[in-house]
Amino acid sequence: MINNPIKRTFMRPYFLKTSFIIAALAFPAVLFAADPAPTPDRDAFSFNAVLVGLVSLIIVLLFVIGVAANVLRQLSFVYREKMRAAKTEKTSGSSTSIITGLLLLMAICLPAFSALAADGDAAAPVVAPVSKFINGIPKDDYYAILAIIILELLVLTVLLVNIRILVRVLSARPETERIAKAIVRRSFWERFNKSVALDKEKDITLDHDYDGIQELDNSLPPWWKYGFYATIIVSIVYLWYYHASGQGPSSYDEYVASVEKGKEEVAAYLATSANNVDENTVTVITDKGQLDAAKNIFETTCSACHAKDGGGGIGPNLTDDHWLHGGGIKDIFKSIKYGWQDKGMKSWKDDYSPKQIAELASYIKSLQGSKPANPKDPQGDLYVEGKTAAPAATTDSTKAN
Repeated sequence: MINNPIKRTFMRPYFLKTSFIIAALAFPAVLFAADPAPTPDRDAFSFNAVLVGLVSLIIVLLFVIGVAANVLRQLSFVYREKMRAAKTEKTSGSSTSIITGLLLLMAICLPAFSALAADGDAAAPVVAPVSKFINGIPKDDYYAILAIIILELLVLTVLLVNIRILVRVLSARPETERIAKAIVRRSFWERFNKSVALDKEKDITLDHDYDGIQELDNSLPPWWKYGFYATIIVSIVYLWYYHASGQGPSSYDEYVASVEKGKEEVAAYLATSANNVDENTVTVITDKGQLDAAKNIFETTCSACHAKDGGGGIGPNLTDDHWLHGGGIKDIFKSIKYGWQDKGMKSWKDDYSPKQIAELASYIKSLQGSKPANPKDPQGDLYVEGKTAAPAATTDSTKAN
């Protein structure tokens, strides 16, 4: 029988298992320490906060996993001693196998991820000048690091769940728990709010008397606490996405986008509102671009009756001060829109939009006082701006305005 505790420790089977697992976990670190495959587009070394943060997270998670594994191992020893008194070793062996299996899983997976990170750039064919980096990290390395972090989180979750189970088993009193569960049955709403029954409020009443007002030392409801934790997580994601990584639009970018959208909406509104004009709301247009567009319509369509310079032909002269149906902007708009069928002038409202008719009326108005090449004799009544036009003096259909 070996009495030396040091020798007894080194001869235990679990010590050999632990030594093997530590060596296996250390092996991927050697692969990570190897120089990465050279790439033609890799810049000179510069500080990368994202890479440092991810690697630091991997190291911290490894440390936490090591601590959790050690805690679980110690708990399994305690549980084994407890079960040994009851002549059973089944559960203890199961707990130890869980730790061994999880750590071996990490030892097997990490070299694969490391090899992927080391050879990813060399194996990828150069097809197009597409960026091979994410946040300054080669894509393969970036995804390998994320996979390692996810694996570590899964391992840590399993370890924590097993620790919690062992703690409950070691601290449980089966008979007491069975009776307590049979007596105390709390609804989901009570657990969700963590409310205290009225008959137990005296247990949480504070000793101080606030002028006859008694205060209860209630705990925060679980929904409030978990909601607060969720806001912290959301804020971290928000800061990372919109400020640290630069992937999300900043406040200035959103402002510029909103201004551009507003300009588009204003332009669309103006384009729509321009067609809301009629003979009662039309005003003289002085914009050169709009008048040039109206000139093209006039020379293409109206010149057949009024000549290109407005001097008149079949229709009356549009450059003098005499008008058959009024020479105001509203009168001209009305004549173009509805026409004068009795004088041979058709309605143009189905051919041109209200906006185009308003531009055409303004162009005709601008011809007044010009000197056409072959002006036709004045027809109709003398029009004075601001006065209502007198009834037409003639009904000759060949002299329509």
